[in-house]
Amino acid sequence: MCGTPEEGDLCAVCRWRMRGELVLGELTERDVRRAADALAAAAHAWDVRAAALSGSAGADAGASAGASARLAAVVRGGLPEPGPEAPVAEWVPQDRPVGPGEGAPVHGPAEWLGVLDDLIFGRSRELLFFEFGPDRVNMIKAYLDANGIPRQKDAGSAEWDSLVPALDPHPEIRRFQLAGGIGEISPVGRRDFDAAVLRWLTESLPPPGDGSTLLLVSRPGWPLLDRAAAAFRRTRPPRAELLRRGGDAYGVTTADAVRGVLRTAPLPVDHSLLLARADRRTGAVDVHRHVLFPAGVRLRHGADATATVTVHGGVTGTSVLLPVLAGPPAGEDAGAGPAVLGVGRTALGPLESARLTFVLRGPGEVALAGPGEGPRPAGDGGGTEGRHPPGTTAPDRTTPGATATAPASAPTASAPTAPGATAPTPLDPTPLDLTALLTRLPRRIVRPPRLEVFCTVELSGADAAETEERLAFVRDLIGCLARDPGTGGGLRVGAVGHYDHAIHENGYAPRPVLLMPPVPAGPATAALHAMDTWHPARRRQDTVSSLEDALTALVPLATAPPRAGEAVRRVALVVARRPPAPPRQHGMVPSCPLGADWRAELDRLRAAGVHVLTRADPRTGPPTPPDRARAAVQRYEATAWAELSRGGSFRPGADPAADVAKALSPTWQWEGPPCPLAFASPLL
Repeated sequence: MCGTPEEGDLCAVCRWRMRGELVLGELTERDVRRAADALAAAAHAWDVRAAALSGSAGADAGASAGASARLAAVVRGGLPEPGPEAPVAEWVPQDRPVGPGEGAPVHGPAEWLGVLDDLIFGRSRELLFFEFGPDRVNMIKAYLDANGIPRQKDAGSAEWDSLVPALDPHPEIRRFQLAGGIGEISPVGRRDFDAAVLRWLTESLPPPGDGSTLLLVSRPGWPLLDRAAAAFRRTRPPRAELLRRGGDAYGVTTADAVRGVLRTAPLPVDHSLLLARADRRTGAVDVHRHVLFPAGVRLRHGADATATVTVHGGVTGTSVLLPVLAGPPAGEDAGAGPAVLGVGRTALGPLESARLTFVLRGPGEVALAGPGEGPRPAGDGGGTEGRHPPGTTAPDRTTPGATATAPASAPTASAPTAPGATAPTPLDPTPLDLTALLTRLPRRIVRPPRLEVFCTVELSGADAAETEERLAFVRDLIGCLARDPGTGGGLRVGAVGHYDHAIHENGYAPRPVLLMPPVPAGPATAALHAMDTWHPARRRQDTVSSLEDALTALVPLATAPPRAGEAVRRVALVVARRPPAPPRQHGMVPSCPLGADWRAELDRLRAAGVHVLTRADPRTGPPTPPDRARAAVQRYEATAWAELSRGGSFRPGADPAADVAKALSPTWQWEGPPCPLAFASPLL
């Protein structure tokens, strides 16, 4: 029985009236039968309540047919049939006894924050969480690892069948008994149960004064579990107590409940992302730690925190490592170095940037949510360095880790993922050798010089389509160079368009025009806008062009001194069909009316370090009958193009603009292996 009449008129546990009204004379048979019926109804209701509370009855509990049959045979009066009129949840009387403190925390938020702060800041050696659960007695120890991160592990949990042998060996009936059920079996003596719990507590509790803080996770409403918790309180009063809400038997484990508390502890050390950084002057590569979540912040109840950071790819496109580190605490010696909490990975193309979001789920627990949303300006490190992340409270500058936010009184789930968003991915916990990783960093990355490209374009052709093809190629080339992350940021483009010496061949320009206004080195858009004003003209002869005059105009543009201390790679690309005219006429090869010497101009460009290349149209049309004069013209043409193409040449139709842009782009160089880490800032 729960109690005796000497303890009061009503039983403190089952609320059965222990004393009735006094009557005269002896009890009649009707009085006895009515009292027996009331007692049987109360016993049936009590057992049904215990069966429903224990989660051992009905389809909702997922019990097997055999387990349900065993339980039904035990419950006094049997189990009612659940149905639309009597669902399992309604088997529990609405006026059932309420456990001590159920529905409100036994200790306030400030007490819990003090408990966690004592652990983080070394005032408690460890926290011991005890829970008398429906399946076992759990004892979980929370402690700090070498880097001050709170961890948890089992500290000597025990099974009920070994702790109290009088309990039934079948799990469903044992839970029924712990929920207070009596049934048609030998009842468990309450005093014997208390004595068994006290013996286990005496053997398991640490001695007073050893630096351990005792905490109780209680499950109010289960009579035997309430008795065990009461014995715990009498033996060693706990510092604080965590309640299961509503007496639910399932849903979370003790380990989950402990994690729900520890995740609201203040971060003892910075949680940082390990990146690489290249010195913009020397190219030397070193590591950089970007703080994602500063030490001292703590999660609010029921919230995760996020930090966004923009990372940048190296010279070669690859999958980079994203190690997240913890420690060492600021101002202390690094000792064995920071701990690797986990490693994320993301694919980055050459010199590509990505905005990543990291999720803090508690001290030492970080996940990678994936790319962040919205653009970031180049060079923005993102993240939360210098400010506390959303979902956290800022550290108190006078009391480390202080906050007004209450920890979870039960394990809390992460915030739901927005529709269409990628669920956070836990970091890979595989141990990472930081020393070996750092030896794989390149020693130095040599940035290429800034690229300046100058194009000369022949604007006279057999028809408009011929010239338009050349203009389209140059436009595509400039576009490809501008889109290349390795050159686009520092690219400068200049251009010179030239017509024939015979002015009457140009019907789109005034008679004095031989060259379109030269475009000096500048943004790619300026060159493209200038080329929009260039128009094709029909040529009258197919021997030479005015390329020598274009080279003369190009020399001052391409040989201008760069800014002080700036390295520049300059390329001149000749896009034409006919070779330049010589300064003096040779046979049928006409001379330049202005006497320009293209060889002298070519030497001046090369002497200034300009790399000259060509893209010459092949000859089309029927072959010319061989004669001595024509052979001399062809020899001059071949000689001129060979001299102009000494630095390299491209063929129309065989070398598209994208391939030419790749050939013109400067080459990155590095000493050592490719970088396995993402970079903290763009290499350009």
